[in-house]
Amino acid sequence: MRKSSYIAVLMLMTVFYSSAQEKMASDPCGFPDTTSLEYKIASSGNWGYGYDTLLYDLAQWKKSPFVIVDSIGATVQNRTMFLMTIQDTTKISHARKRVWIHARTHPGEVQGTWVTNEIIKILLSNSSLGKKLRDSCVFNIVPMYNPDGVELGKARENAHDVDIESNWNVDTSASEPEVKVLRKIFTRLMTEPNPIQIALNMHSSTGTKRFFVYHTVKGTSQLYSTIQIKFIDTVRYNFPGGIQPYNYSISWKDSAARQYPESWFWFNHKEKVLALTYEDMNDISANSFDKTANAIARGIADQLGIFGTSVSFVENGTVPTEFLLWQNFPNPFNPTTIIKYQLPIANHVSLRVYDILGREVATLINEAQLYGTHSVTFNASSLSSGVYVYRLITGNIIEIKKMQLIR
Repeated sequence: MRKSSYIAVLMLMTVFYSSAQEKMASDPCGFPDTTSLEYKIASSGNWGYGYDTLLYDLAQWKKSPFVIVDSIGATVQNRTMFLMTIQDTTKISHARKRVWIHARTHPGEVQGTWVTNEIIKILLSNSSLGKKLRDSCVFNIVPMYNPDGVELGKARENAHDVDIESNWNVDTSASEPEVKVLRKIFTRLMTEPNPIQIALNMHSSTGTKRFFVYHTVKGTSQLYSTIQIKFIDTVRYNFPGGIQPYNYSISWKDSAARQYPESWFWFNHKEKVLALTYEDMNDISANSFDKTANAIARGIADQLGIFGTSVSFVENGTVPTEFLLWQNFPNPFNPTTIIKYQLPIANHVSLRVYDILGREVATLINEAQLYGTHSVTFNASSLSSGVYVYRLITGNIIEIKKMQLIR
């Protein structure tokens, strides 16, 4: 069933979502009722995106020179689980930053699929964002983690009636087949020279909100809390009004849970991997999947410093209280140096480099940025030795500093 059919099915489900907010208190995922007629109609249609549709889409995606599709294992009912790898290997030779995404753990949360598919569309596009991400990163995407559950019309479970989202704390030999597949892939990828740095678990929630599930300091660490907040704030900044603040959904309030994919990353790799669950809107008003995907993709790019600039809050998680522009480091330099600055509020930033005669030689930043500490790398390989000036403008503040290039 294609997207248009999915929308028609959802129009029959208004009553079905009436108790959504009650369920949110205990579990942000899934459905408040699995006995209604509306539920049965939607589930019988594979929630609007079935395994056959996935196979069709994979065949289309494989036509791109940037895509490799691999079989990585089988489900309880022996359906193939597929892994997409997206990157442009013609651009750079060094190890790319690795991003993991998997969707459709819970079959009924098809909105997570729509957002994931829009992210794939960005990665395969000719947009500057898509080009830069596939040039600098390798994306590993499992677009349908639980195809048995999808085909059987389950809300949350696989063919064994097990919720594989929370099956990660059992003995490895007793885990469900789908969990074993992902755990094996995670383990292998984390031994690569470029291990996973961001892992996104795509779901959707009852209610009419989009949000990430934030893990508290008590369940993780102060540094990890700061990393989460920074990423979520960046995504929100790129979709104004579309995604809830980081503390909308709070998990691991006293200690880290052990039963989730994010738990596996935390207990094995701590702050080295930003592992988060994203929840889209699981109701008839769900929309703007393209805007959501764009915001998440830009959040990934910012988190990994893909555009040469990165944001990092101070370690205690507090917002800077003043503007600062540091001296570049190293200085003198040849041919690259780092320019670092601090913003107390979100604002438009212009950072340009001039030669000693006042002629502009580079525009490093010209965009709106979040509050926090930013850094950008300046590559002067095309310039001759000499003194250069970098000027930063934000709001009514103008700061200028000198630096020296020595060949």
